[in-house]
Amino acid sequence: MKRSIKHTALVCVFLLVSALGYTQTIRKMDFRNQNITDILMVLADMGKQSIIVDETVMGTATFYFSDSEFEEALFRFTDACKLFCEKRNNAYYVSRMKIEYQGTSLNVAAEEVDIEMLVKNLSRSIGRTILYDALPRATITVHTQDSTPRDILEIIIKKYPEYSLVEENNAFYLKRAADPSSGSASRLGSSSITRNGDLFSMNIHRGAFSAIIALLFRTGSREYSLLQRIDTTLENLYFEDKPFDQLLRLVLEQGNCDYVENGGIYYIFEVQRKDILKKLKNIIVMQLKHVAVEDISNLLPADYSSSSYMRTDKKTNSVYLTGSTEEIQPIADFLAMLDVPVEDKDFKRFEIQYLSVGDFISLLPRELSAAGPLVIPDTNAFVVQVSPETGRQFEDYITLIDRRGVGLPVHLKYIKSEELLQYLPPSVGKDELTVTADPTLVFYRGSEEKQKQFLEHLKLIDQPKPQIRYQLLVIQYQRSDNTTWNKSLTVNTSDDAASTVVSGTFSNLLNVNFDIISELGYQLALQLNLQIGEDKARVLADTTLNGISGEDIKFENTTTFRYRDTTIDPETGKPLYTGTTREITSGLVLGVNGWVSGDGMITMKVNATVSKQDESGANTSATTNPPPTSERVVNTQVRTKSGTPIIIGGLLQVEKVESIKKVPFLGSIPLIGKLFQDIDISDITTEMVIYIVPYVHHGETTAADYAKKNEEYFKKYILQERP
Repeated sequence: MKRSIKHTALVCVFLLVSALGYTQTIRKMDFRNQNITDILMVLADMGKQSIIVDETVMGTATFYFSDSEFEEALFRFTDACKLFCEKRNNAYYVSRMKIEYQGTSLNVAAEEVDIEMLVKNLSRSIGRTILYDALPRATITVHTQDSTPRDILEIIIKKYPEYSLVEENNAFYLKRAADPSSGSASRLGSSSITRNGDLFSMNIHRGAFSAIIALLFRTGSREYSLLQRIDTTLENLYFEDKPFDQLLRLVLEQGNCDYVENGGIYYIFEVQRKDILKKLKNIIVMQLKHVAVEDISNLLPADYSSSSYMRTDKKTNSVYLTGSTEEIQPIADFLAMLDVPVEDKDFKRFEIQYLSVGDFISLLPRELSAAGPLVIPDTNAFVVQVSPETGRQFEDYITLIDRRGVGLPVHLKYIKSEELLQYLPPSVGKDELTVTADPTLVFYRGSEEKQKQFLEHLKLIDQPKPQIRYQLLVIQYQRSDNTTWNKSLTVNTSDDAASTVVSGTFSNLLNVNFDIISELGYQLALQLNLQIGEDKARVLADTTLNGISGEDIKFENTTTFRYRDTTIDPETGKPLYTGTTREITSGLVLGVNGWVSGDGMITMKVNATVSKQDESGANTSATTNPPPTSERVVNTQVRTKSGTPIIIGGLLQVEKVESIKKVPFLGSIPLIGKLFQDIDISDITTEMVIYIVPYVHHGETTAADYAKKNEEYFKKYILQERP
């Protein structure tokens, strides 16, 4: 039980941290006369959230977003636009209405919602059928609590006495009563629409749209097809002497319809009211000459800047005004007042010598940047319209800022400039250093005080990396279960020259560069000398490797065997050469990475791989696929003082060796020859031992004086004299 509680707590903490980690921040944004749906889509994209907008959300808005969390910004915007926002299933639903149904009571909040949309959503929320005749094309605002569905429907039709509410079989019906005027409209007389040649007159106070269209086409002797689903009532249609198409257009505009003539038949269909109003709007294009369009929004009064009638084009410096004359003419008059030449101002070009023109403009104070300097392409200059006084201010500021940078050349002794930038001291930043093509030269640009600190710190960083010299000796020892040591080891003093006696004793080691006697002791050296003499030990590697502290060095003593790749023929089952030659490398591969710590100790990572091709594979031809091999790997990490040897052993391999001794001629006779043969099977164990002596290198080594070395060995190990 306790463990379950702990796990639950951990999950809660993880979810809380995840929620905090994924909180999105909305940056500053300013929207002017933009569609509400477009603004919500921008919020959704920036917040990486899903925002679902229904059909009731429409219109434009002007809103300024400050830096805030996503959810806070969203709810502030929806509240300002009188929208309702609700989060469900990790998504935000935005609408102009909010309906909550709790069994028998309803809470409804709707702001300027189309009546038909409200009725549809009400039916969907309560789960009951609501039938209705053609509803008025109007919007309604409703705010009510703890009401029944019948109460809400009665509120909706309260303003329209021609509608009544009928409830039957758990369903509602908004029924429209037939009024006398509409009945008479369906029976419009011939005097309602008259014809005089090609001109038509209309005199209708009130009538149904479908009835008026039918009478008009009957009077004009034309055919039509009415594709509108909902009939409406039109009022006050009084027109005199109009052509048929013009009169038809006037009627269709009131009924929110349009037509297309095809094959002599008029097809009438419904359109949005805003599409009809487009042709009634004027368009004014004003190309400004003396004021930039970017500054227009800051100069216009609040009533004008928040309007949706104006659009700007920065490329042509033009303003587009769309609307009725009453709507856009005041804005056009105000722009005309603004777009006048500025007295005593001329365009002037300024050259920047040392800074980039972009950096210079970004450093301009507010009073100078307000002049709007423009960068001249492919130059390091800008042009601006200024008065003589403002021009002098620009010149003074250029003299103050645009100066040749003074850089101190710094020569690096042991490190490269890229290493310096990677491991910068705290007294300098990357922006204060300039790298050159020479990796040992940088320029410092900064204050004199920081320059002194930087040079002091550089002395500590710009130091030569220690060099490590590795004395390497690799010995392969071999022993079998049927061999014994049969020689004794004795060392006697003599009156003869010391060099002769010692050279004779260590004769098998004098050609080895590795100082076995000094590093490993004379007893091991004598034993190794004896084993080499009896072919029970073999020197595989005797070399000196040099490397920089912290860098990898590699030693390889390998043999490469190449063979032809084959595959099996599926039809014959015989080997089939593919034409590809492959290779297998066997031998000794040694990798060492050592670094010198501050106390002078050497830490080494040693990776040794010894691979061997089996004897059976060595005798095969290049067509063998693949030859058999074996491999031994050891990885270790050690820490030792300079000059202290380390020994890596344990690379063992056991092989069975079969030797046959037979009597000449008789031993070769089939079957009977086995009586004259002596077969000896023995196990041969091979061990690879690696001796490494690391030195922190401080100078060059000289060739060994073997005579002097022999005399030193004789004195140290035979006479046991102390140096």
